Amino acid sequence: MAIHMQSPEQRKQLVELKDLFIDIGAKDKADAEAMVEIGDPAVIAYGFEEMANGIAIGRAFDDRAGAFVVLEAARLLAKENPNAEVHAVATVQEEIGLRGARTAAFGINPDIGIAVDVTFATDHPNMTEGTKRKSRIELGKGPVLTRGPNINAKLFTLLVETAKEENIPIQINATPGGTGTDANAIQINRSGVSTALIGIPLRYMHSPCELISLQDLEACSKLIAKTVEKITPETNFVPF
Repeated sequence: MAIHMQSPEQRKQLVELKDLFIDIGAKDKADAEAMVEIGDPAVIAYGFEEMANGIAIGRAFDDRAGAFVVLEAARLLAKENPNAEVHAVATVQEEIGLRGARTAAFGINPDIGIAVDVTFATDHPNMTEGTKRKSRIELGKGPVLTRGPNINAKLFTLLVETAKEENIPIQINATPGGTGTDANAIQINRSGVSTALIGIPLRYMHSPCELISLQDLEACSKLIAKTVEKITPETNFVPF
């Protein structure tokens, strides 16, 4: 379980061997039995690798995956003729105070900002407790759109409508406070920015063996690009 989801007591305990499992990207028991047999050996070998069912494993997908999504969205937009001025930013020091997002948003002074980050996938055994406190999020089921006070209501609606029109699967995560992502810093920049947060489902956050779905990456980039294409200087994001 990711450290963010652990209780203070759990953080002090070592994980016992009986509580560990090896994630091979299988969809179910039958899929796993087709990949391995009982007694097959395993070794620790951290590094990027594509697994079964469109899943990839690697270090620091938090937030290399987000940087890829932003750049891919910019590449898709470059083929079109968007009415909005687009800035693609890879921020630094998010983990120690959202510092890069603060300076970048201040310098650009955008009308809207879409932050991209990973979010907790809860579709594996040791997140059972976590699912009681978080929305059900699964790998391969599409971008995660956060809804709450950190998010502009009209921008959220535009993302949802665009996803439906483009047949992009989405998942919704309700967050009643700040999100702890760059969306926090963007939203309160200068006199305020209309902000949204797109999450990439990820298993085993802050470990050297994070898992993501490559389909989710593509869907996130497409959703951003298609949404930005709709935005014009006249688009009004005032909620009321």
